[in-house]
Amino acid sequence: MTGREQDIARMKHGRLAAAVGAAASVAVLGLVAGALALPRAMPAATSAAAGIGRTRQAGALLTGEFSPKGGWAPVPYQDAQLSVPGSWLVESAEQVSCGILPPAGMIFAGIKPVIPKGSGCGLTASLAWIVPAGHIPPGIGHRRPTAVIHGIPVYRLPSGNGSVRYLVPDLGVQVGARGPGARRVLATLSRSPLSVVLGRGPTGPVPAGWTWRQFGGIRFATPRSWSLQRADQWATCGTGLVPRTLLLIDATRPPLRLPCPYMIPTAAADQAQPGLTAVTGKQAADSVGQTYLSCRVRHGVRICLSSVTGQGGSLGGVLIFSVSRPRGHAATFLLLGLSGSGTGARAIFASIRAVPL
Repeated sequence: MTGREQDIARMKHGRLAAAVGAAASVAVLGLVAGALALPRAMPAATSAAAGIGRTRQAGALLTGEFSPKGGWAPVPYQDAQLSVPGSWLVESAEQVSCGILPPAGMIFAGIKPVIPKGSGCGLTASLAWIVPAGHIPPGIGHRRPTAVIHGIPVYRLPSGNGSVRYLVPDLGVQVGARGPGARRVLATLSRSPLSVVLGRGPTGPVPAGWTWRQFGGIRFATPRSWSLQRADQWATCGTGLVPRTLLLIDATRPPLRLPCPYMIPTAAADQAQPGLTAVTGKQAADSVGQTYLSCRVRHGVRICLSSVTGQGGSLGGVLIFSVSRPRGHAATFLLLGLSGSGTGARAIFASIRAVPL
């Protein structure tokens, strides 16, 4: 279980939960400034491709970076993402929150735009959502789309007054928004970094200047500019990542259950950060605390994706997976930040291979 999941288990839905966490978290929100991991790791003395496919057109995004509007933040769900003002609350299956003060807006990732009764608040005037597509009419690809947004065809669906709703067959989702900025939000539709990382097609060579590392029986490459930290115990909050850092944990001790501060789940706070955490050792599986379903063998290793892959909310910005020999038990677990367009994360994911015996 990641530190953020520990937060959620302790701090339940609604204003009451937010108010309880406020006293402890207000003092530290300015310090973390949106960084979603607070590891306790000793710094090191020095710092320094093809696979599990999901989206057939992911290769089209392998050039350039998608930049949302200033002050906005991307919110992914499965293969799609929308960008919204950073102060909007992110609502997902793992947490529905009202915040402390009345929010300017909400975006629902993977769940219908509904606030449970008894939460002490209701829907905001401005909101957006990304949900599974449901039934996709056969042959819809041969119909003329209502619009094409960043190369993605969308089809208008019936919606209420002040709302706009689209079916997005290529990404397997429906997206919608309501309020004065609804069309601006929907105009940010793009493929999520996850769809780029797991997309089929060639990935190209590892970028020049990256550093190759060997840890937990595997090799992989990361940007040379990232810092390197090491630890012998899982002791992180948030997503388990440290921004622009390679964190190597040889988990010889049981995970340390930290009193993680409650973070208001805004789009800015949940925004993905670049980074990689690799965990091995006898306490590794308990430290990461996930289940793994979809597996594929590539470059001499078996990679299995966590069951939360593509889930919206705080875990939407990280890809969690296990790595092992093709016929062995999971030995190493990795948490990869899904920031930007996903091209950097795709290069890291594609570089993973077995260390020769």
